Amino acid sequence: MKYQVINHQHIFESETEFAQCHASTVCRLPDGAMGAAWFAGAHEKAPDVAIWFSRRERGEWSKPDEVARGDGEPCWNPVLFAAEGRLLLFYKIGPDPERWRTMVKESADSGKTWGEARELVAGDVGGRGPVKNKCIVLRDGKIAAPASIERGSWDCFVDLSADGGKTWTKSGTIPFDREGFSGAGMIQPALWEDGEGIVHALMRSSEGAIYRSRSRDGGKTWSAAQRTSLPNNNCGIDVARLEDGRLVLVYNPVSGNWAARSPIAFSVSWDNGESWSAPQILDHVPCDSNLERAEFSYPAVIAEGNDAFITYTWKRRTIAFWHIRFPQKKEPEGNPEGMWPVMLTPFTEEGAVDEAGLKALTEWYLDQGAAGLFAVCLSSEIEQLSKEERLSLAKSVVNYAAKRAPVAAVGNYGSTPESLLEDVRRMAETGVDIVVLTTGFLAQEEGDEGMRRALEELLRALPGTRFGLYECPMPKKRLLSPELLGWCARTGRFVFLKETSCSREQLKEKLEAVKGTPLKVYNADTSLILDSLRMGGSGYCGVMFAFHPELYRRMWKSWADDRQLAEEMQQLMTVTAQIEGRGYPKNAKYALAQRGLPISDACRRAVAWDESCVRAVEQMQAYVENRLRTGY
Repeated sequence: MKYQVINHQHIFESETEFAQCHASTVCRLPDGAMGAAWFAGAHEKAPDVAIWFSRRERGEWSKPDEVARGDGEPCWNPVLFAAEGRLLLFYKIGPDPERWRTMVKESADSGKTWGEARELVAGDVGGRGPVKNKCIVLRDGKIAAPASIERGSWDCFVDLSADGGKTWTKSGTIPFDREGFSGAGMIQPALWEDGEGIVHALMRSSEGAIYRSRSRDGGKTWSAAQRTSLPNNNCGIDVARLEDGRLVLVYNPVSGNWAARSPIAFSVSWDNGESWSAPQILDHVPCDSNLERAEFSYPAVIAEGNDAFITYTWKRRTIAFWHIRFPQKKEPEGNPEGMWPVMLTPFTEEGAVDEAGLKALTEWYLDQGAAGLFAVCLSSEIEQLSKEERLSLAKSVVNYAAKRAPVAAVGNYGSTPESLLEDVRRMAETGVDIVVLTTGFLAQEEGDEGMRRALEELLRALPGTRFGLYECPMPKKRLLSPELLGWCARTGRFVFLKETSCSREQLKEKLEAVKGTPLKVYNADTSLILDSLRMGGSGYCGVMFAFHPELYRRMWKSWADDRQLAEEMQQLMTVTAQIEGRGYPKNAKYALAQRGLPISDACRRAVAWDESCVRAVEQMQAYVENRLRTGY
């Protein structure tokens, strides 16, 4: 994942005015400055705990000011909200969450001075309005405040205001399977509204995971909350939506009830919260339980354009602040240059496709710098997959990739002349960016003419589809002639070739044939990577990327600048490729599992596999990792 840290600092020096602080909120103020607030005093629940506030101008935070106090009762969980030139400060007062009351103050000068405090909802005890996380303004103009109640059992809801915060209407409680919960429930929702007007909530829980619910009527009623794959330590979270639709979630990626509050990290979603990137660590002190010396908690995050502004508790001593910029999201090219891994298919021990493993594997390939994903191919054990499984596999990878990289998939493996068009059409309908045609199943006739007629028929029948070509070794390898490849390239509809001749001369002829066209050639032979790049090839599409992508990335980045280094890397890659071929694809799955991916080495394809194969993989991996550390 690419991002840029613009600023990282602490808002104030530790123990400047108080012994402990917690539960920050961050907001862009009406006058353009940045504002933050938190509660602080002797310790949480102490009667001297008040609300403190600071402004950030020209890169510096002002000395904290006390802006609200509870007259002998502790204050809790401030939330700043700016709209139409006004700045509102919501906060709680009371001895504990069961008995606290929600107060609100207003500032007309961006927090320099404040009016008198008033109850948000007169007579309420237990908590109306925002409980921890920011309010959002919905497309209909209403303010939505994420709220919750902590009375024995926990419940979440949303408070809605149609008059700028003067009066509030409580939504229905977010339902969940209470009998399935071992703990108190869910609290402290974090909200966003997507491009279709659906409001979403992610919630802290007592169950070791973040839960999610949706509202299709502007926050009035909510779907039953469902457990997500995101871990939660029963501590606060927050989420913000960037201008291009990406979500930034800040949380502790730790599972458990009242578990450790370290590390704190952020993850990004490209698909409206359906899947998330690996956590990017902001602060971490190793620990097994919630210790003050290792506490990084209760984050707040807001978004402006594609910038995120984050605050959180730092060891209860100060408030950390981050300004992080995410590069402009771009739709992937149809066939970007670089490394295209041939994807493995994770299986359960019972032999079913492992969707959780597939999602993790897709994320891993992308994190390793894959330019594109060849999702249904020989390495996917395509021979052992039914047609329906291939289509399902392609759909899943398209969903998990979420437009971060193009996805290619074979559409005609095992096709007969009669089924060819229908098979290819169905694969195109999965949403893949490139439907790949294996040359061995294109035509019964041996010559170029029969294959060309089959290709012409597909081009006419599927005018909106972009195609790739794959000289698949199984069950019958059929290499393309430079002449036929040149014809394909000149149609403008073919953008991808996985070239498998293993011949320097044939590779050179094909590269000459497609020069100046949209068709890009990706060599599959590790021993020819350097030659391919020097002759104008667009990258590598082979099995060895799964073992040590760092080596292939380094080659891609440096081959033109350091000839000696490139030659040494090519020699190493050629030798290791011979070892990596033993027991494939089981050995690749084993290697990835050793690197921490949640997949098994189960295969449907029969593979010779013994202890010597295991040792070969482990020793090869150790050797390459050592070379990367010391020489590359």
